Amino acid sequence: MQGEGPDSRPGPDSPDDEGRSRPGSQHPYARARLNSLVKRIEEAVQSGDRGLQSQLVLQSAELLTKRWSRLAPAEKPAFDALLLALCGQIDTAARTAFAEQLAGLRLGPPLTSQALARERSARIAAPLLSRCTSLGTDILTDIATSAGEAQHLAIASRPVLPASLTDCLIRHGSGLVAARLVENDGACFSEAGFSGLMAHGEHSEAVTLRLATRADLPPAHRPALIQRTRERAIDALRRELGGDRTEVDSLLLQALQTLAHPVAEPRLARFNASADFVRRRFATTRPSPAQLERWANLNRIEDVVATLALRTGLPLAVIVAAFDAPAPATMAALLRGLDASWPLLKALLAQRYGGDIPIARANEAYELHRRLSPLAARRLIRFAALPLRIVAFPQAIDAPPPLLATA
Repeated sequence: MQGEGPDSRPGPDSPDDEGRSRPGSQHPYARARLNSLVKRIEEAVQSGDRGLQSQLVLQSAELLTKRWSRLAPAEKPAFDALLLALCGQIDTAARTAFAEQLAGLRLGPPLTSQALARERSARIAAPLLSRCTSLGTDILTDIATSAGEAQHLAIASRPVLPASLTDCLIRHGSGLVAARLVENDGACFSEAGFSGLMAHGEHSEAVTLRLATRADLPPAHRPALIQRTRERAIDALRRELGGDRTEVDSLLLQALQTLAHPVAEPRLARFNASADFVRRRFATTRPSPAQLERWANLNRIEDVVATLALRTGLPLAVIVAAFDAPAPATMAALLRGLDASWPLLKALLAQRYGGDIPIARANEAYELHRRLSPLAARRLIRFAALPLRIVAFPQAIDAPPPLLATA
């Protein structure tokens, strides 16, 4: 479709997308183009030529939405009916293109918007379900009661979600939908909704972690979420450390104390420039373990530590505290959670201890790196970070990909 020239923009007297008139008049050429398009659509609907109808919508979806925005309120119902009839005939690609255009309107054609939002195809419905402000809470709730997961996820992504709608999504949606809701700052929850999220959290680590960090969580729920995170960490650690509860408890306590340990501001200030550098350096790529190992061997510790903060989702001060800790267990778990190599951990320890790593510390770090899986290491660190209301390794929750690329 050719773009419209300057003379096709709304004139000073054309209605805005709320249907109110502006002073002046729309340019005759633009009005003629729109009128011609509507006439061709009406003829295509009457002829039953679905191929032509789909072609017209694909080529003119933007023009159709502009036509709607410029109509006087009295003319809108008839045009809405025409669009609704058209959408009942066109193919999936055309309906998808039109739904994308309608999703951005503040007050779109109600019948057409609702019909497309109720489509079984998530490709068509998702733009409207996630963004369209023309869809009221009652309509979205009705759709949510019978829709599939893709539609639930689209609704859960809306920038504002009242409690009545989140209640419905929690009842009818999966753990993945619940996780999407709790990470949405614009979602509101009733007490029943929070109870439903707690139930989802029994089966979803993502829900547990993200729910525990919400500012609006009723305080009575937080201890249960922290305890659930502790139990998951204990189960994972005991499976891999031979069931030694003493060792497990020691690791949990050490990680808690290490991540909560304050870092003096002058010490932290040394790392701030590196934090800015690595955010720019790895905006579109992932660091490789080989690159981080080279940095560690070159004494670029600030850059390595800042990169670890970026990849784990933890504050810079937390990673600095782990690096400075007398014992290496927490730093070893952080590196293992990223599936990093032993040479990288060894290079960091060499810098931490000044070149000669104490034998006991080297053995402690090596054994932990060897015995722990990345998942168990992540659960250990997640438990230790949760009292700080931080989700560690957020990209890996429930579907853990390697967070450091292989060399």
